[in-house]
Amino acid sequence: MATDFVPKSIRNLKTWLTGLKVGITNDGAACGRSPAQITADLAFIDSLLTPVTDADDKAMAAMEAEGLARLIMRNNNGILRALLNNYKSSTGWNNGMAVAWDVLSETVEYDMNTHKPTVSVRTVGGQVAVGGRKPGFDAVDIMMRVSGTATWTKIAVKVMHLPVTDSTAPQTPGKPESRDYQFIGYVGDEPAGQPSDIVTNIFPG
Repeated sequence: MATDFVPKSIRNLKTWLTGLKVGITNDGAACGRSPAQITADLAFIDSLLTPVTDADDKAMAAMEAEGLARLIMRNNNGILRALLNNYKSSTGWNNGMAVAWDVLSETVEYDMNTHKPTVSVRTVGGQVAVGGRKPGFDAVDIMMRVSGTATWTKIAVKVMHLPVTDSTAPQTPGKPESRDYQFIGYVGDEPAGQPSDIVTNIFPG
C-alpha cells in the first residue's frame, strides 16, 4: 500500500518544505518550469512554510518556557512551603483561609497492592512529551515499546519530575510509529505499587 509522503508532524513538515524549496530552486528549470513559474512555486511553498515554521517555533518555545517554569518552581519549592507554613502556623490562621487559599493538607494512605501511577502523553513540536501523575510514589521508571511488540525499553530511570521528552530514534528514520508507554513506580529506591495502565501515542518520526 502506498504511503503519503507529506509528513504529519509540524517539525517534519518544516524540514520537508525547506527541502522542497531547495529542490524547486535547483531542479525547476530542468523540469521545464519557467523562471516566473519557479518564482510562483517558491512563493506558494513559502506560504505554507511560514505558518509551519511559526507553529514549530512557538511549540519549542512553549516547551522551553514550561521547562524553565518547572525548574524555577522546583528550586523554590522549599522556600514557598516555608512561607506558607509561616502563615498556617500563625494565631490568626483558620480553616476558612486554608480552603480559600487552597492549601489544605491531609495525609493520604495508598494501598500499594492496587495503587499505580498514571501516564499522559502529547506530541509537542515533533516530539512526544511523557507526563502524568505519581501520587504516593517518589519516582517512576518510564517504559516504552513499539506498539505490537513485546519488548519494553526503559527510556528514563527513577524520574522525579515530569514531563520527560521521548527522544528514542524510530525504527525507520523519518517514519511515524505507534508507541506504548508505561510507568513503574518507586517508593525510595524500591519498586512499589502496580505498573500504570499502558497509554499509546504516535511518535512523529
